[in-house]
Amino acid sequence: MKLYTALSLFCLGAGALTMLAPAGCSSDDSNGGSSGTTPASAGRVPPSPPSGAAPATLGDSKTFAVNSLFLGETNRDKSPNPRDGWKDYGYNLDSLTTAKDSKDVCTRVGGADSAKQEDGKEGIDNAFGKTILSFILGLVPTPSKTLNDSISSGAFTIMLDVKGLTDDPNQSATGLSARLLVGGPFDQTSTDPATAKKPTFTPADDWPYRANPIVPIEGAYINNGTFVNGSKGATVELSLFIQGVALTLNIRNAIITFDHKTPTDLSNGTIAGVVSTEELVTGIEKVAGRISEQLCSGNTLETIKTTIRQASDILSDGTNRAGVPCDAISIGIGFTGKQIGNPKTVAKEEAAPADPCKGGADAGP
Repeated sequence: MKLYTALSLFCLGAGALTMLAPAGCSSDDSNGGSSGTTPASAGRVPPSPPSGAAPATLGDSKTFAVNSLFLGETNRDKSPNPRDGWKDYGYNLDSLTTAKDSKDVCTRVGGADSAKQEDGKEGIDNAFGKTILSFILGLVPTPSKTLNDSISSGAFTIMLDVKGLTDDPNQSATGLSARLLVGGPFDQTSTDPATAKKPTFTPADDWPYRANPIVPIEGAYINNGTFVNGSKGATVELSLFIQGVALTLNIRNAIITFDHKTPTDLSNGTIAGVVSTEELVTGIEKVAGRISEQLCSGNTLETIKTTIRQASDILSDGTNRAGVPCDAISIGIGFTGKQIGNPKTVAKEEAAPADPCKGGADAGP
């Protein structure tokens, strides 16, 4: 199984944003009590819109390319922390600190271990990091590093094209706007990774972007140097390219934040939200054979699907309540970025390879 293609599934190998309604989320462990009632807690949340701040001046845009992704097996300084690193990625989306014995939350899939769904620090909801990442770590010990090596080589990136940012590290303003673009291969002329031109992650780079999807972010704000994608939440649409075929998923009710403390850097970036469980299962079924023919069917594929379903800790509409089956997974991912040149080149579209599970060409999902 190729690690990059398998992990692209969860790592924003491509994406787009559309603004939607506010989010809610849940997990299932940590500081509750034997009463089964989940205590309310503000926990870790993004900063509020700055009170009394003037609207940003929307002049020229600044484009930043993601140069590091953090799935949760490391701390943000990249030091190894496979047991507890995930606890620092995400937000407390449901304003609860849910424990393994909580009873006022959605009903989990049969066979799911309640101890696998504990909250992270300050009530952070990240069942992906707690459960699915631990499954990935059973295959590969350093998945984030492998993805970041791919980014460094120019295989892919995510780009944020932002209007309204200044060089003030303490900037506070409302009314910023942005676009999220998907970076294709940096070198559009070479098919050999060993000789392909590599990005410099400086304004000299014109990183080719995919024509679709490109989705705007409206109503964003920045509070004392911390950018927030808006008070209404977002859907992060992931069009992930696995063996040349797109896997499209959504992180719903997403919160996207980053610190802009130096002019050319984004730090402490976070994407948090919920993923529909069956969307993820269906998406994996469609691309599994391109990762490995052993995943066309059989016990390995069924184990992956079961692991995903047992990670469910929230409802797909972003709410959480007792008596309803959990049908989504909370997720938190970290990132950093560097300023590059505003992109001018559209990436070439690649033809989809044959689907080995079907024995013929397939345009993908």
